Amino acid sequence: MIWVKTSANESRYEVQFSDLNFALDMVRPGDIVITDDNLVRHYPALQEVEGSLIVISAGESSKSFANYEAVVSQVFSAGLKRNGRIFGVGGGVVGDLSGFVASTVHRGVDFVQVPTSLLAMVDSSVGGKVGIDLPEGKNLLGAFKNPLSVQVAIDALRTLPIEHFVNGMAEVIKYGWIWDTSLLDLLRSKVLTVDSEPLERVIQRCIEIKRDVVEADFEERNGVRAILNYGHTVGHALEALDGYQDLLHGQAIAIGMVAESAIAKGLGLSDLEPDSVAEMFEYYGLPVRPKDTVDMDRLVGYMLGDKKNIGQGLSMSLVNVPGECKLEHGIDPTRVKSILADLWN
Repeated sequence: MIWVKTSANESRYEVQFSDLNFALDMVRPGDIVITDDNLVRHYPALQEVEGSLIVISAGESSKSFANYEAVVSQVFSAGLKRNGRIFGVGGGVVGDLSGFVASTVHRGVDFVQVPTSLLAMVDSSVGGKVGIDLPEGKNLLGAFKNPLSVQVAIDALRTLPIEHFVNGMAEVIKYGWIWDTSLLDLLRSKVLTVDSEPLERVIQRCIEIKRDVVEADFEERNGVRAILNYGHTVGHALEALDGYQDLLHGQAIAIGMVAESAIAKGLGLSDLEPDSVAEMFEYYGLPVRPKDTVDMDRLVGYMLGDKKNIGQGLSMSLVNVPGECKLEHGIDPTRVKSILADLWN
């Protein structure tokens, strides 16, 4: 069990390794369970929960304002009261959307995260960030909403298609580059799979790293929490260019981390070779460059709308040396465009 402090009152919530049936047994009459159609197919027990069930379509496109509005309508139709709870059972999309719903209905109701994907377990379920995407960019509408608890349904990983497990590995690898190089050493020693003995230990280490970063800067006031966004400035822009359709989040940030390592080196902020970053992602079968030609003007336009930006230019979290990352401000967009054009051509 891992305890995470909240910033508002120094209370704590628990992150606990359990299984999906244990988490579903926590649901009581008057609660709402939000999940996606993939989970319902794999776990018919979801349709037998004590509370009301809301099923969304799987995929990033469900994190839209229109879908948020539709889910809120269903929540009120189900009769959720102020003392009711919302359970987000699924991957990062379900967790982000259901958490945002929980933060806004009745001006906030209690929320339980039940992550079922690797990416959600190691990243999006911990830290209190919830939100939805807008046409202008990813996660631009959101809130800070801590859960009552996080129930890591590790047994659900066996239902994931291999590409979605690999997708989550991008966030796992990120923690090694920004914080803990011993994690990189472990991941290099043998490809981590759903059957690997160290899997639960690796997930726990990633959660611990995110806890430590979040507790140091819950509301992103001092730049510490922004290091979790390594690869995300470019990656989120690529997802927006894709229209949140085909490019998975982990794939986008894998490309983004390689790209941002090239930017750091091109700006003289790091001696780290982009090829050494790319090598790890290729080892796990993740992409390291866009498969199609990128409209650089549109890409940089999305990057200029990133939430981290302050003042002139771009703000990006860049790795200086393995295990250390820093938020840099005032980066020239024209220089970034040139570096990426050279990298991808």
